[in-house]
Amino acid sequence: MTFSPAPHAPVPPAPGAPAPRRSPLPWILVAVLAVVALVLGVLLVVGGGGSDDSEQQGFATPEEAIEFSTEKIADGDAAAALTAWAGDAQAENLDLVGTLERFRALSPVDTSSVPSDDEFFVELGRTTRAGTAADQYRRMAFSLLLPEVRYDTTTRLDGGDLSAQDVADGLDSERLSSLKAQQVDLVVGPEQYDETLAQAAALVGADERREYVVLYEWDGDTYLGGVGVLRYGDDWQIDTLAASLANTPNGALEPTTADEYDAVVEGFPGS
Repeated sequence: MTFSPAPHAPVPPAPGAPAPRRSPLPWILVAVLAVVALVLGVLLVVGGGGSDDSEQQGFATPEEAIEFSTEKIADGDAAAALTAWAGDAQAENLDLVGTLERFRALSPVDTSSVPSDDEFFVELGRTTRAGTAADQYRRMAFSLLLPEVRYDTTTRLDGGDLSAQDVADGLDSERLSSLKAQQVDLVVGPEQYDETLAQAAALVGADERREYVVLYEWDGDTYLGGVGVLRYGDDWQIDTLAASLANTPNGALEPTTADEYDAVVEGFPGS
């Protein structure tokens, strides 16, 4: 299969997923491109600030990593949530040549493709990945606390129903205290998709990559989200808050029902 440069490739809808977005490309090609882009971080723009002093940690299972990070967000402890991510390992093990050959281009928005054998660039890579992880949690918080704000476009505040003060008042992290990962399910795709997961993992020196959909509960309602994870040795860590095959947005959670969530899980190719 030929892989085209697609740092902003849309992700394919899974059957039963809410509000599917159309794509001109065959869905499996789009899914394959999205997996590689997600794991390499090229769908994300660099966020401000560096990595936290807290050391990143691994977990025995993907579910533990997801549940831990969710609990820390509910606790209002963003720094602790970020320790569940694989940013350091990705920066230290990136196959730069393999990555560039895969996309056959170097895009200005691809802030994570830097050498892993040069400490200067490795530190920049760590910082970039820490910023992108933080930005995904920001999107998650906004999607819950400010549901009238679109995460994929600019929201005008002059003359609309939402004011600057409304935004400031709504962004209260204590309101996230009831957030829970109620259910976590493995995304099951066709053989070609599984092969792409393995190839994407290899480009950042990981032994395995998986994607999960998550049924979150917050403030009496349920939401759909996605999480991509990487395994380094025996340790699982998070590398993105998205599941390309389930067409979940980066970071943001979407309102859903338990029945709609079950339909997404049951509709995966390979299930």
